[in-house]
Amino acid sequence: MSSTSRFKRPKKPRRARILTHEKLEEWLATREHSMPGVSMIDGYLAALVVSPEFIPPEDWLRPIVGDGIAWAADGSIEEAVRNTIFQRYSQIGATLSGGPKRYAPIYMRTDDGEVLLEDFANGFYLGMRLSIDDWKPHISNPEIGHLLTAILGHCTTMMPEDQRQNALRGQAGEILAQSWKVVPELVEMLHVSIGGARNIEIR
Repeated sequence: MSSTSRFKRPKKPRRARILTHEKLEEWLATREHSMPGVSMIDGYLAALVVSPEFIPPEDWLRPIVGDGIAWAADGSIEEAVRNTIFQRYSQIGATLSGGPKRYAPIYMRTDDGEVLLEDFANGFYLGMRLSIDDWKPHISNPEIGHLLTAILGHCTTMMPEDQRQNALRGQAGEILAQSWKVVPELVEMLHVSIGGARNIEIR
């Protein structure tokens, strides 16, 4: 027997399991306790990427998906969910930092194809709240404030719904109804103005 036969070939690194957005949405919808949908998570991640201050993953994962996913065991479906969220976070950071593809948010849509921006906006606001004191100087900046209004005008968790609907009457409502079309450009502008074009990636 040759001397080399005593040594075992190192195992290949285990490839992280990633879910499609459709599979992730299906899994989240089957949870016993209410979980955010894919669009809300996407808005949350977008806010984290453009945030004025870097927030480490260990501080932002639990508030959106809880301990069960944050501390999931290797090989579990929960780990795959966590991997998928981390991958999307890195993907958003890469596209906003000048990657080969343009940033494309994930929206909820009706069966007729109508875009619903509320879940994305709610997630974006939730992400902002993690470092809201850092956001406040930027919110008061008129140029940035207008960009945020186009997104947060759809948020259903910032104020009572009757107040939100009153604010959306007339021309403001008509403009906001079409704001989903320019959210990619708005987020890119926020990234440059606020986030300082940081490179964000989880390996």
